[in-house]
Amino acid sequence: MSKLRADEAAELSFPGPEMHAWLHGLREKGPVVEVPFAGETAWLILSQTALATAFKDERMFPAGEHYKRVLEPSQGPTFQGREGREHHLLRSLATPAFRPRALRSWQDELSPLAHEMVDRFVGEGRVDLVERFTKIYPFLVISRMLGIPPEQEDQFHGWATAMLRFDPEANREFSEYMLPVMAERRRQPGDDVMSGLLHAEVDGRRFSDEEVLAHVRLLFSAGATTTFDALGTLLFALLTHPDVLERVHSEEDALEKAVEELFRWETPVANLPRWTLSGGELAGVEIPPRSMLLFSITGANHDPEFFTEPEVFDIDRDTRAKLTFGLGSHSCPGFHLARNELLEATRVLLERLPELQLEDEEVAQPRGFALRGSQSLPVSFRPGS
Repeated sequence: MSKLRADEAAELSFPGPEMHAWLHGLREKGPVVEVPFAGETAWLILSQTALATAFKDERMFPAGEHYKRVLEPSQGPTFQGREGREHHLLRSLATPAFRPRALRSWQDELSPLAHEMVDRFVGEGRVDLVERFTKIYPFLVISRMLGIPPEQEDQFHGWATAMLRFDPEANREFSEYMLPVMAERRRQPGDDVMSGLLHAEVDGRRFSDEEVLAHVRLLFSAGATTTFDALGTLLFALLTHPDVLERVHSEEDALEKAVEELFRWETPVANLPRWTLSGGELAGVEIPPRSMLLFSITGANHDPEFFTEPEVFDIDRDTRAKLTFGLGSHSCPGFHLARNELLEATRVLLERLPELQLEDEEVAQPRGFALRGSQSLPVSFRPGS
């Protein structure tokens, strides 16, 4: 059946590392299941078909409602919190720098930055790659795309991570730093993303300073954080699948295949909260007005109707049915950058850290329910220079 009785729903709990087995058990109840979440009832969408329908039905399941409730109070107004024409207009202003053609100008920066970071620990022989690499690299990529001076990068990374914890003091300090920088870029624009945001114009509309600040914050919350999770989990997948790692070393296109399968196998955005104001029917289930939903991207990406043996990390499978980056007008605009970062960073790490081995598989297991990734990657390798 698609809907749990209240007593059945009350028995459910949300798991840590064993989320896939938990979702598999729920799948037997149906494609859309009522569950308790954050003190209220939510509707968990598990099937690929139902979730694809929900992503595309932006009238019944508007994405902007979630971002308005959760992120705008601290992050500020961005295109994510808008619908219809206003969403299209603001997205057109915000995203040109992340289209494939524009990203080519930044592609050459990704590998040198990864080498620069590896230089700091390559002689040690044993590190936690999350602490020393994966949770820093995506933030530095964004910082350099914004044109932040290298001597300010550590401070910028500190502000960014604090703002992700909704720290008001970090938000204030960040704004105080950014406003004079933005004023200078308005007078003398460069070829960086911040200048692009400040000078973008569509149908006579330009961003205010507060909107630029909000979209810079968005780059860190929606871009750097998810890429950090995905990069750590990709390394976990390779180091726990030696057959795949061997192919990555020996086959030209194996790493590209591994990245695509990683996005299906363990997506960084696992379960995405949404709200429906109108309510309606989905996959034979009647959802009441003003209900919370959980778009289980992980559930859809492990739907056995679309992916045979979905729990297996198989780089030869066809992953085109995955819903990792969403569908419709609110689909992720940064997936080209994320893919390129994973490819370049992993190539550098495998080249610079010979005999790379995972020291503790249990501690490296991906964790999390909404956002998901490896939070620690203790590794050993042959020290180099």
